[in-house]
Amino acid sequence: MFLKRLEISGFKSFANKTVLDFSLLSEEGKNHGVTAIVGPNGSGKSNIADSMRWVMGEQSMKNLRGKKSEDIIFAGSGKKSRLGSASVTLYFDNSQKKIPLDFDEITVTRKIYRSGESEYLVNGSRVRLQDIVDILAKAGVGKESNAIVNQGMADAVLNATPLERRLIIEEAAGVKQYQIKKERSLKKLASTRENLVRVASLVEELGPHLRLLKRQAEKAAEGETVAKNLKEKQLRLLGYLWHNFSSEKERLAGEKNDLGVKMMNIQREVDKLVDEMNSENKEEKDNQKLIGLEKEQRELRGKLGNLERELIVSEGKIEIEKEKEKSRVMIEEIKIKSIAVDFDYVKKGLDDIRQDQENLIRKINEAEKLEDLQDIKEFARVIQQKLHDLKADMEKGKKEEAMPENVAVVPEAPKANMEIIDGLMKRMSVIREEMKRTEDRMRQIEIEIRSEIDMDRKKRQHFFETERTLRVRQDELGRIKDKHNDSKVSLAKIEVREEDLRKQVVEELKMEVDALPRVEEKIDQFSLEREIAKLKFQMEQIGGIDPLVIEEYTETAKRYQFLENESKDLDNAIISLREIVREMDQKIAKEFHSAFDEINREFTKYFRIIFGGGNAHLTKLKVRSGRLKLKKENDESDDDLSLEEDEAEENFEIGIDISACPPGKKINNLSMLSGGERSLTSLALLFAIVSHNPPPFSVLDEVEAALDEANSKRFGRIIKELSGHTQFVIITHNRETMRQASLLYGVTMGEDGISKLLSVRLDQIGQGGKIIKS
Repeated sequence: MFLKRLEISGFKSFANKTVLDFSLLSEEGKNHGVTAIVGPNGSGKSNIADSMRWVMGEQSMKNLRGKKSEDIIFAGSGKKSRLGSASVTLYFDNSQKKIPLDFDEITVTRKIYRSGESEYLVNGSRVRLQDIVDILAKAGVGKESNAIVNQGMADAVLNATPLERRLIIEEAAGVKQYQIKKERSLKKLASTRENLVRVASLVEELGPHLRLLKRQAEKAAEGETVAKNLKEKQLRLLGYLWHNFSSEKERLAGEKNDLGVKMMNIQREVDKLVDEMNSENKEEKDNQKLIGLEKEQRELRGKLGNLERELIVSEGKIEIEKEKEKSRVMIEEIKIKSIAVDFDYVKKGLDDIRQDQENLIRKINEAEKLEDLQDIKEFARVIQQKLHDLKADMEKGKKEEAMPENVAVVPEAPKANMEIIDGLMKRMSVIREEMKRTEDRMRQIEIEIRSEIDMDRKKRQHFFETERTLRVRQDELGRIKDKHNDSKVSLAKIEVREEDLRKQVVEELKMEVDALPRVEEKIDQFSLEREIAKLKFQMEQIGGIDPLVIEEYTETAKRYQFLENESKDLDNAIISLREIVREMDQKIAKEFHSAFDEINREFTKYFRIIFGGGNAHLTKLKVRSGRLKLKKENDESDDDLSLEEDEAEENFEIGIDISACPPGKKINNLSMLSGGERSLTSLALLFAIVSHNPPPFSVLDEVEAALDEANSKRFGRIIKELSGHTQFVIITHNRETMRQASLLYGVTMGEDGISKLLSVRLDQIGQGGKIIKS
């Protein structure tokens, strides 16, 4: 496996797409070669190393020489606006399948946008950051490995703590994948323990609730049995009632229809009889002859009455004339021989008689009716009687002497007019003849009227017979209407009861009446209703239990059982994870001790090569450090494996110390080394690590900057030696290092602030610096 190509776009100063091709093959077919990247300070050389570290998963902006994520996106210049995104892609040759993917070429891409969103891709497919870290760790490279050594990182190993140096040795030992697995197992172990606590809490919480649900479920089961029996009896009763109502409804509907037809037929007969009676009644009213005869009869009666009245008036007048004559004679007699002893009495009596005579004359003149004439006769007899009485009184008290002059004389009565009497007698004779003719005509009209009345009576008899028939038919029609109305009322009652029954079926049985079974046999409705009432009472005694309580109990029991199984699974998982952690610790320890010995030997070897002598070695030492402790807790309720942090206990861990003594010096502490000696010591340790576990590629960013010419040559020779197994990409200003490179890239930056590349393969450069075309 080796690095084939690097593509940069928008990353820091590389605004334009930039490609670095590293594919060099040796004659043996193994990856080798040194690529040098050179350029003036500030041209952007180190941005290449930063881009490689970033695409391999680096999350720390400090290690990328930035403060925030958008600092790695091209920020723009005076001639080019800023970009909205940055992307870096690494191309790996995977023909040896060091990366566990079934591809001969692997591309790893990382993109970032100014919005803060980012994405990772492997061969164009989106993946997680963890996936990138895993596949690179299995290939022996990664952001924390020695594959990329930035400026100042070479000297950092000398300033690191013993435990941090141990991590470097473990990384070199190739146990990174074990460490990742261990860390994940520890995280899972902690998470599993938390889950176990939560599960135990849930189990403890569900226990009482489950017992309560169990009691309710048993009660509900009993209720279901009662409810089932109740439903069966309700189905039977309501089905019988429904179909019984349906039959009764059909019967009443048929009866109502029959009565309606019969009622319509009788109504037609009644209407016919009414029309017939109306016709006869109209004919009776229209009998003009009878009306004319009756009118003529009335007129003749009026005429006869007038004649009789006139006759009576005439007789009365004659009688009055005769009375006048008698009164005159009596008054004469009174004047001659009757002088009352009491003059006042006689005077008063005569005044009354005179007043009555005047009233009599007035009444005669005003008389119009026969009754008035009779009253006049009576009134005349009263006057006559008064005169007779006054005469008698005077005869009893008379004196033979003349009346005094001062006594008023009795008024003289008028004399009777014989001409008037004769005229009245003739008129009475004419009236009697006219009355006789009128009476004859009236008798004839009476005969004709009786004849017409007989005819009308016959018609009326037929009318009354028709009326009786009409009444009979109307009575019959009324009875049928009453029956029809009774049928309608009964039908309405049935419909109301049907509707009530429909609602009862929906409410109690939660079904439609059409779904009720048809019950043909006769049932004891009273007994069945009593049994249903008892079952309903039992349901009330059982109580209002939610019908879903059985389902809830089943689900809760399943959940409780699931949680118990989950608790057991978590216990087993804790045991399994604990074993994995122990296994990883054993593998890490084994690989660490093996790698430590070899790296120690290589460190001594390369230290002596670089310094031309002297001595250097690595030493193990125990360091106090608090750490996580696996503790098995034995509890009476359950056996749990818990992960707890030991609060007070301190534990010893293995750390690494470095001893280095250049030739001709006696140094007890690394701080006594000069800057160059520190750089050479760091390089010796770096070469020892690379020699022990050669990475597929290694990027060194100006790690030899502090070396003099002689040490630079030694550095170059060592790089040349190690390049047989590791592909080196060196960012440098050192000429000796450039001489070891097979491929040289030059980085420049123009006025637009954008880094650009120039490349040349040194094996194509001939004498005089001319490029030989292959």
